[in-house]
Amino acid sequence: MRILRSLLGAVLVLVSTATVALVSADRLAHLAPAPVVRAAQAEPSATGSIPAPVKAPPAPKPAVPSIPNGFDTERLHALMRGDPILTGR
Repeated sequence: MRILRSLLGAVLVLVSTATVALVSADRLAHLAPAPVVRAAQAEPSATGSIPAPVKAPPAPKPAVPSIPNGFDTERLHALMRGDPILTGR
């Protein structure tokens, strides 16, 4: 009975170690993404074509500040007191 318990413990440790080793090997094998193969583009002078113009991305819209001088503590205190919000600023 003693040998069976030791044998079962040894098998459990062996299976656990093998599982950790195989999972680690799989993770390391899939660590880096596959390199992207890009098609080589011929020079315009070699093909006789004119390259297409590159469009610039649209300019971002400027953000409109809702509070001109930072955080509005007076309005916050009024809201905490339960005063109505005045929109006519």
